[in-house]
Amino acid sequence: MRHKSSVVAWMGVGFCSAVVVGVAILATRGAAERGVSAATAAVARVAFVFFWLTYAGGALAALFGSIFEGLARHRRELGLAFATALLVHLTLVAWLFRVSSQQPLSDVWIVYFVIGAVLTYALAFGSAKLFRDLVKTNYWRVFSTVALEYIAFLFFRDFVLLPLQEGVGLPLRYLPFAILITFGVLLRLTATVRRWCAYV
Repeated sequence: MRHKSSVVAWMGVGFCSAVVVGVAILATRGAAERGVSAATAAVARVAFVFFWLTYAGGALAALFGSIFEGLARHRRELGLAFATALLVHLTLVAWLFRVSSQQPLSDVWIVYFVIGAVLTYALAFGSAKLFRDLVKTNYWRVFSTVALEYIAFLFFRDFVLLPLQEGVGLPLRYLPFAILITFGVLLRLTATVRRWCAYV
């Protein structure tokens, strides 16, 4: 019962933090295209924080020990917080498409991001014990790894590749998130190599 309450609490934290940030941006910048675009970007960063903790938590515990065990133990709750924050982001994206003078994303990237959203909610539903009892552990582990890396790639695209492609370098507003996503990938890669070396 306590675990269920913890899950609900973290989902509430993810949702409410995204809503508060989104509403604050809309209140200061307005509900037209410029304001909705800024709110969408800000809420994506809120969601990213929860994703990063989920994504890197296990690797941090594996590499640095007990100080990060609590983070690894609560990866499910953090992942569900990410999913609820993402729901706010997706709502703002839909609003942005409605108020924008031109399509804010290319058709190709719409497909990529839709896949990312589907994978996010597949992970969220799949984290339920009932579902995990029906699926073989090895299959689920492979799927969750692929899904997390795909979502990480989308964030890497937003925070690193896109600013560089546009020739603007990495503005300060991107830099902390660019460092985190790059560091997260390196952490997971290092933890994987260590596990492989332990089996050899």
